Amino acid sequence: MTGGLSNQPQLLKGALVDADPAADPQLTVSFQFNPVTLTRRKSLRIPAPPSRRGREESTPEDQSLEVQITVTEPETISMDIRLDATDALEQGDPVAAEFGVLPALSALELMITPRPETPLGGFSTDFGFGQRLVTPVMIFVWGRQRLIPVRLTQMNIEEVEYNANLSPSRAIVGVTLRVLGGGNQFQRHTLAQRTQMAALNARGTPDATSIIPDVPRDVQG
Repeated sequence: MTGGLSNQPQLLKGALVDADPAADPQLTVSFQFNPVTLTRRKSLRIPAPPSRRGREESTPEDQSLEVQITVTEPETISMDIRLDATDALEQGDPVAAEFGVLPALSALELMITPRPETPLGGFSTDFGFGQRLVTPVMIFVWGRQRLIPVRLTQMNIEEVEYNANLSPSRAIVGVTLRVLGGGNQFQRHTLAQRTQMAALNARGTPDATSIIPDVPRDVQG
């Protein structure tokens, strides 16, 4: 008899994947539980031209919609990653029995720990690898449309319950990621997918001329 969930789509799991295939050890963590929420922060600044500094509020009408230089701030992504050894313990996993979630937790901690870079052909140009200590570049995998190069900038770790070896059985790790630019292959893929999704949205959106009302150019008092 076919199970009732056999026709359900396979649930994709998010992950943080090491962008450096030559790194040892490889720092890759596939999420055991997808975060319930992501907080993404995108912002930009519009500096006033030198000629108008101190008088921004009095911008003439004919200049209010003109093209202005903008400075884009790096996007940040925040989320909680849950680690739980319960299922592995029930399945008799000897690594989980001895170390709990410490292996995955250690991989996450090393993602925010500076390490020597390796001279990789394709990535050296995209991410600026060289002979220095930097925090690793990770690829945040969140579905097929979003492959985002990031660096971890903040981590809050809450360990819950311990086994006899004082290895944590569960942990909640709050992380903040800083999205990297540079026109690398992952950024280009994500931007192309984002543009494609916006085009799909435009197909079901009324034409702008039917949304924006006619506004008289000169309103007499």
